[in-house]
Amino acid sequence: MTHCEIKFDGNPLGIFQSGQTLSGCVELRLVKPKKISGFILTLSGNAEAKWSENHDKDTTTYTGNEVLLTSESVLVSPSYGETIEMPAGLHVYNFSCVLPPHLPSSYEGKHGRIRYTASAVLVRPWKFNQSCKVAFTVLRPFDPSQFPELRNSINLEQVITFCCWPCRSRPLLITVGTPMNGYVAGQIVDIVVTLDNRSSVSVFGVTSKLKRTVYFISQRPSKKTKEVTETLSTVRSDTYDDNATRCLQKLEIPCVVPTTSSSILIINYKLFITIEVDGCHRNPKFQIPIIIGTVPFINRNYGTFANVSSPSAPPLAPDELPPPTFEEAMNATPVNVNDDENAIGSQPYVPRYPVYKFETLKKC
Repeated sequence: MTHCEIKFDGNPLGIFQSGQTLSGCVELRLVKPKKISGFILTLSGNAEAKWSENHDKDTTTYTGNEVLLTSESVLVSPSYGETIEMPAGLHVYNFSCVLPPHLPSSYEGKHGRIRYTASAVLVRPWKFNQSCKVAFTVLRPFDPSQFPELRNSINLEQVITFCCWPCRSRPLLITVGTPMNGYVAGQIVDIVVTLDNRSSVSVFGVTSKLKRTVYFISQRPSKKTKEVTETLSTVRSDTYDDNATRCLQKLEIPCVVPTTSSSILIINYKLFITIEVDGCHRNPKFQIPIIIGTVPFINRNYGTFANVSSPSAPPLAPDELPPPTFEEAMNATPVNVNDDENAIGSQPYVPRYPVYKFETLKKC
């Protein structure tokens, strides 16, 4: 029996930033001598998209692929065309690679993924090769404080009237605002809704949702984009005053992939705010795009950094900030990345993202 394990130096969770040096070792344990033609380690990264659509009686499958990372290290190399016999026992091989500085963050989805793997392949003469593969998470650092425009408060307004002339109602004035539009997982988004209702139509609630939209882009058989939107978190408030109301909602950012993009996958986030009105009238709606980064704003009077858990991976935040924990993506299902026909063992994988444990804030 052959046992193979890929380990990352000082990083048991396998979480790296783009631009960082990735280093580790391959441990190969043989219970008996084995003849091989080579032992090769490959680091790979790919953005992939795949989905099918029915057109009349035909089904078209759309695919896209972008190579993000490729690096090969020859761990054992006999002379060309020859083999060597490796003795039984433990064999350890070190490796390292500088990750490109602008790699997009890891993501696993139904119609596509951004996945990074390390694969060790044992080349055997006259037999099937054996392989061991593990996935690691790459995070593209994004500090919203480096972009002053993300610090600006957002204020949107609508003036709504109901029915048509000559039965048109008096106006409903709505203002929706947030203190900024750059956040991190674990942070609370303050959503302020102000209502000045001069109409005869009652307002009975406000619902706010955080939604993620992923754009999957194909290259074959033609360029096409598939858009998938899902709701990640929701908060709702009742309103009781038919005249003037100010509602403060607090919506927490869950553990999700930071805003990222490649030529095959684009991941964006938006807040959707709905004002619920009585009767058969259309509910007024607002949309606020937000950025989810990897580092919170510094020295801003918004939230606190109290009660932060100890880190389980190298911190992404500056030294003066309590570091985040790195948690599995919400609603994620582990996938076995070591799925080759002659793979050695199985390696379940779920990407992990930084989550900051802000002080608990009371929700309205």
